[in-house]
Amino acid sequence: MSNENEKKLKYCVYCGAKTEGQAYCPNCGKLIIPGKPRVEELQRDKISSVSEEISRKCSGCGSIITSTILEQCPICNNLLDPVPEYLKPTKAKPGFIFEDKKLKSEQELIIKKDSWNMKEGLNIFMLCLFIYVIVQVFIFTLIWTQIGESTSKININLILISQIPGIALGIYPLWYIYSNKHKSEKLGFTSDSKKIALAILIGIVGGLSLVAINYVSDLITSFLIEIGLRFFDISEYIAQENKAIKEASFLWIILLSIMLSLQAISTEIVFRGVLHNTLKERFEKDEKDVAGKLKVIIIIALVYSFIYILFSYFIGIIFFIQNFLVFLLLGILYEINKNILNTIIASILYFNIIIILIYFF
Repeated sequence: MSNENEKKLKYCVYCGAKTEGQAYCPNCGKLIIPGKPRVEELQRDKISSVSEEISRKCSGCGSIITSTILEQCPICNNLLDPVPEYLKPTKAKPGFIFEDKKLKSEQELIIKKDSWNMKEGLNIFMLCLFIYVIVQVFIFTLIWTQIGESTSKININLILISQIPGIALGIYPLWYIYSNKHKSEKLGFTSDSKKIALAILIGIVGGLSLVAINYVSDLITSFLIEIGLRFFDISEYIAQENKAIKEASFLWIILLSIMLSLQAISTEIVFRGVLHNTLKERFEKDEKDVAGKLKVIIIIALVYSFIYILFSYFIGIIFFIQNFLVFLLLGILYEINKNILNTIIASILYFNIIIILIYFF
């Protein structure tokens, strides 16, 4: 087509279709009138050549972020100032960011409201452990400075106080989800009535199975003691703990039951809601990846068992197998339908059955 004919060629300002002198667009049917290009198109054309120069400064660590995709700083996770709509690319192109001397995709660093990315989830998990250690050290120091040598004898007060660090463990993830307006599904919770009903059934079966594991573990522990394999007098420790529970008033037992239930919820939020859901993003290729699911379950069972050893050295060694099997089963229960209520109900039932058996039998 000649240049002269090209000049006579018009374009519809609404849909962009070519027209040849018609009063109405042959494509969308609207009246064709001379008009200026839309503001969004002008702004987009204006910044297309300088889009790579767009940058935001993190108010948390001072890093300069050139990504127009990330809503948070990839270094400290602090929220960034929002990118103006006209500066956002029409199509998100894959970008990369250097983090810890490694090249990572921007998509891996985006914080989502319904799932964890690896860095986000591990940061939350480690912060929970830090809070647990601080509370544990504080309580240990308080007990020894206030009570002193009397702590050598276990009583119901010490048993109750020892539950506080476990309860504190899961407070931060709840605050994090609430303060950032993320979805509770990120922790594995659901509001579906059918799934809740199914979780109750799974939880009851799981709780009874945990009690069975505890019984078998007690038999193994007794066998190890009989053959002389012991790190200290574990039987004396268990006897003192059971005696303290038996001699306590019923109101103290109710309080212990409540605290154990809160600890069960807190532990599951951290290990299942945060760590499990974080690791599955890395190890599970899809919903049918059984090998990936098993890796996640085994890793978390080992992590919990070793953490228990770290903070309860002698007891932790004796009960390593029991802790591992308990968390192995809890991981399987969670993977049935990705509902954290499964494991919370199972754990609460397990703890309360054990307390009832000790107190009444």
